[in-house]
Amino acid sequence: MKEAIHVEKNLIIFNAQAGKSDNNEIAKKAKAVLERHGQAAVLKATDSESDAIHAAATATDQYDRLITIGGDGSINTACAGFLQAGKAIPLGIIPGGTVNNFARALKIPLNVDQAIDNLVSGMPKLVDLATVGDQPMVSSLTLGKLADISRDVKQSEKRRFGPIIYLFKGVKALFKDRSYKLRITANGKTRVLKAQILLITTTNSVGGNVAFNPDATYDDDLLHVFILKRFTLPKIVTYGTFFLTGNLKRARGVIYLKCREIQIENLSAQKVETRIDGDPAMKLPITVKVKPNFLRIILPKS
Repeated sequence: MKEAIHVEKNLIIFNAQAGKSDNNEIAKKAKAVLERHGQAAVLKATDSESDAIHAAATATDQYDRLITIGGDGSINTACAGFLQAGKAIPLGIIPGGTVNNFARALKIPLNVDQAIDNLVSGMPKLVDLATVGDQPMVSSLTLGKLADISRDVKQSEKRRFGPIIYLFKGVKALFKDRSYKLRITANGKTRVLKAQILLITTTNSVGGNVAFNPDATYDDDLLHVFILKRFTLPKIVTYGTFFLTGNLKRARGVIYLKCREIQIENLSAQKVETRIDGDPAMKLPITVKVKPNFLRIILPKS
């Protein structure tokens, strides 16, 4: 008696309204490729964030793999579903965002056809996920001037100008001399300081620059924290050079921490908002933790 052949079932989720309008065609192409290789695929166009989170959560019991189309925000939504379910299934990524930090860090092809081929030829590998309360953080968390810059960039501007729009908005933000008084607790130590920028990452890629932090890897079980006390116009060239060469942590006026958990409290009079994976998030105080090896991302074999 022949054993039944298991056919892998994929759920492909996408937002047809987000960023590029060709997500539906990309999803159909991915479905066709998967089916040509003997796998099953179901398309799910989501109409809201909550819809996408619910689809990802229920997929953990009904499908073998989840495929998402989009940038860090779309990946974040899929991971929110995994957290809700308390478990994760292999996640395939077809990059479709403006910067695609997470995909770049994991060396997932940015070309659509190559990314779809990776769904067939790649292998799931264990990857860390950070959490802020019950919300996932797949790539980065910012507060201060970086968060202000991201907030000021409209979706239409990202589509029209690409990542360069962040540079223009950044120069504008440098003329605002705003800092925040923070209490930061990590690695058993507490410090109070004033900072204009705080950045937490889980990978080596920031702003599309995969050389940002050579010390960071997607499976090192660590959060990488950068605190810039002052980020002014005269320092933009210096910090820019350090940023591009992966040496920002060695720049004067920069505090660099590696930890598994960090608590950040606001001691300023004004409220301090954060952004997670490029999208608006909660206000301080926050506690960020790393969940080692929670994700299984389909990565190129090489």
